[in-house]
Amino acid sequence: MRWIAVLATAGLLISVGNASAAGPAVSNAPSVKQGDKATTEKASDSANLASHRAVYDMSLSKISATDGVRAASGKMTYTLTDRCEGYTIETDLSLNLAFANGNDNQVEQRYAAWEAKDGRSSTFRFQVVENGKVTKAYHGDIHFKDDGTGTATYDDGEATTFDLPRGTLLSTAHTLMLLKSAAAHEKFVSRMVIDGSFDQGPLWVTATIAPPHEGGVLPVKGGAGNITQGQYWPIGMAFFRASSNQTMPEYEITQNLLGTGITRSMLQDFGGFSLAFTPVRVEAVTAPPC
Repeated sequence: MRWIAVLATAGLLISVGNASAAGPAVSNAPSVKQGDKATTEKASDSANLASHRAVYDMSLSKISATDGVRAASGKMTYTLTDRCEGYTIETDLSLNLAFANGNDNQVEQRYAAWEAKDGRSSTFRFQVVENGKVTKAYHGDIHFKDDGTGTATYDDGEATTFDLPRGTLLSTAHTLMLLKSAAAHEKFVSRMVIDGSFDQGPLWVTATIAPPHEGGVLPVKGGAGNITQGQYWPIGMAFFRASSNQTMPEYEITQNLLGTGITRSMLQDFGGFSLAFTPVRVEAVTAPPC
């Protein structure tokens, strides 16, 4: 998972109104221009991710004395399905927030995407509902050319296009790169990533990978079986706006990532407060025949 997970970290960038979290915002910022990196890796160069559905309870893990958030609870369902030539990713998130000023905020966030395994194209849609009112809704597509450069177009009634430098990865390709790097005992990976869950274009993601841990089957509901068993890697990721020179990340994620691409647990740190994601149900999803 990527996604805010995926994620990894896809469709997890929470918009929380007046809180200090970084959330998607309508942007007409200029197209991103970055120096060329390597050409875009293909997700199909690595093992496929496991088709699965995971349900996570969300809870407040940390607050600061100056931040307005005082309580948080919610649930997120994340579904990834291998569809032969690509993956579909769906995230459905519901979060209740209470603030120090006495206000409450109920946020629903829905994200859905299709990503080609060759890393060349993607389509996505995203919606945020706050207190019963749609506050954000857009869809879009991502395309890469033969030279590895590409474009991402977001449409919320008015189209905004971002240029993508060579080396930019889609969400599932980034997850596979992290797993490949972890298996090769690499400790640090930094790449440009885009999946449509952030409407200000791509994000620079810097990841640190700790040595693997051994874990048994997760004690959760559902037919998880062996897809939640085996080695997992603690991975810390910092997310920076590609169009900004700020040294502080938009947010940070720490997750325990299995070789199947399933997240055993996750913590999302917005600076002023943190949200913990604890799995309560994990089950395999039957992928269509190829």
